[in-house]
Amino acid sequence: MKKCYPALAMCFFILCAVLCSCKTNVGNPSGSDVSFNPDGGFFGLELPDGIDYGGREVRVLTTAVNDDWSYQISPESNPSFSAEDAGTVVSAAAERTRLVEEKLGITITEQVIYSSSRYGGDMYQSIVNGSAAGTNDFLFCMPCTIEAAMLAGEGLLRDLNGIDTLDLSREWWSRSFNDTVSIAGSVYFAVGDIGYVNKNATLFIAFNKQLEEDNHLAEDYGYSSLYDMVDDMAWTQDVLFSMAKSVYQDLNENNACDVGDMLGLSGQDTSLRWLVMAGGETIVAADSEGYPSLSIYNERAINLITDAQEYFRSGDSGFISANDYFGVSNIPVTDVIVPEFKANKCMFFMDAVLNMSLLRDMETDFGVLPMPMYDKEQGKYISLIGAWSCDCVCVTIDVTGEDLELVGYLLDSLGAASRALLNEAYYEQTLQYQISRDDDSMRMLDIIFANRTPELAEIYRWGKMADVVAGMYKAPIGSFASAYETAEQTTKKDIDETVEIFKNLQSKK
Repeated sequence: MKKCYPALAMCFFILCAVLCSCKTNVGNPSGSDVSFNPDGGFFGLELPDGIDYGGREVRVLTTAVNDDWSYQISPESNPSFSAEDAGTVVSAAAERTRLVEEKLGITITEQVIYSSSRYGGDMYQSIVNGSAAGTNDFLFCMPCTIEAAMLAGEGLLRDLNGIDTLDLSREWWSRSFNDTVSIAGSVYFAVGDIGYVNKNATLFIAFNKQLEEDNHLAEDYGYSSLYDMVDDMAWTQDVLFSMAKSVYQDLNENNACDVGDMLGLSGQDTSLRWLVMAGGETIVAADSEGYPSLSIYNERAINLITDAQEYFRSGDSGFISANDYFGVSNIPVTDVIVPEFKANKCMFFMDAVLNMSLLRDMETDFGVLPMPMYDKEQGKYISLIGAWSCDCVCVTIDVTGEDLELVGYLLDSLGAASRALLNEAYYEQTLQYQISRDDDSMRMLDIIFANRTPELAEIYRWGKMADVVAGMYKAPIGSFASAYETAEQTTKKDIDETVEIFKNLQSKK
């Protein structure tokens, strides 16, 4: 997803509205099976009696591509912050942080490093150089997951499970994400409810309600709505493919699926890899010791990839990729794909939650769906969270002594307050653009955020296997076996080197 997110990020903006309370039950989007109890303690978090750090100033370090992504922790650190002009999410974040500061007796200052690099850029260099010089004075940091993995591999990040005052099992942390990035039981970076950029990086599917009704899509399967299909665990990839094909019409009669046709599905050239994750298959998985190991070459994964290839390679797929149109537009999702969807010329739009904002002036109502399962037996819906744009919470090895106690309390306090305050504002903003903003779409977001999972092979960039899987979108049907074999040894070598690094780190604990 690296290709398009820098441009897409510019499309995201904060609504200029006062903070208001969303009446919808936001459920449990973090993915924990622990019930959310806002009563008692600090938004459900029990803290020591009389906890007070005497007004201490606490610094945090975050990264952003531009202003639209910045100041997630302390909006008031932004020189241009105005309480009167702040949008819904910014206002909620400011109020959350104020309450945390008041509860702990601290003042939080956020420093943002602006960088579009995700492969050893300014954020990474700042942390590495500061650690070497002994000048890192921030309590926690929020790099993107790719740079977090680089930092973890160099032994610069603490195992968050080793911080006594921090509990990653709590409901404001994303269990599905954090379990996936765990290395032999150690979690060096995590996501949860504290920020919103990691949520924006999560995949979803929008559907045109009018086109769905006109084409009787759910009705043909015996359901009253696509939402009912999701609830009945009937929203599968073969259903998506079939529906997309049934809507497709070659309106310009050029025997090619392109802009100008009635489209079934739009996405990116990484869409097949998105579907692999949605289908419950991963390029790597933890072995018996908890270390990563290649896992994609199995019968079910091969069948999934082949079925997806058969759809994408068919002449009547009704699918177009934003990446195929770089010659048409510098920002293809904004200028090519989304206008087709908004003009009722595309049934399904598959992309990151960030880009729901691009539908803000759509006249026809749209609905929100999770990524489809491969088959009903899968048992749950899974949405990939993209490594390039997702940020995460890290604590460096420079944080020691009493600061370790404070950082645990601070992160859990921010998480608890974010779950109670920031989530509602984020949900409201995310779906604000819908004409009806139905409760069913709110429920779908619950499902999406409850099971959002990264791909370790994308985060750690082992070999070329993530690119190989994505490339099956245009590759000949049945070619995955040979492509896998070409990249297998290099990928295994890279994984083995990473495992050795982490085993050495474990041995030093």
